[in-house]
Amino acid sequence: MWLNSEQVALTSLMFETYVTEHHRSDILQILQEPDEDAHYSLVVNAMTLFEANMEVGEYFNGLPSQVLPIFDEALHAAALAISRSEPPQSSFRLKRNLHVRISGKTTAYG
Repeated sequence: MWLNSEQVALTSLMFETYVTEHHRSDILQILQEPDEDAHYSLVVNAMTLFEANMEVGEYFNGLPSQVLPIFDEALHAAALAISRSEPPQSSFRLKRNLHVRISGKTTAYG
């Protein structure tokens, strides 16, 4: 089974909205990190995410190898949008290597 383009678009939009609402401060913290080439993980609580959208939770449970890259791309889009919405700061640097990690833990980033 593969996600169709409509499901991919829904997943991307939902996840970008979710991380913007629930992890804005974590993303801002990552954007302030000095190393642009390092890998940065954003840990997302599975229960909170799936409560936000059960359909996306079903996609993730059924097709994690397809959904995780969509989440990573949506995280990049959210980071870009957040950086543009904030007052200009010289300490903000967009990162090339942002990754989503789905967990039962509540830690935000690490």
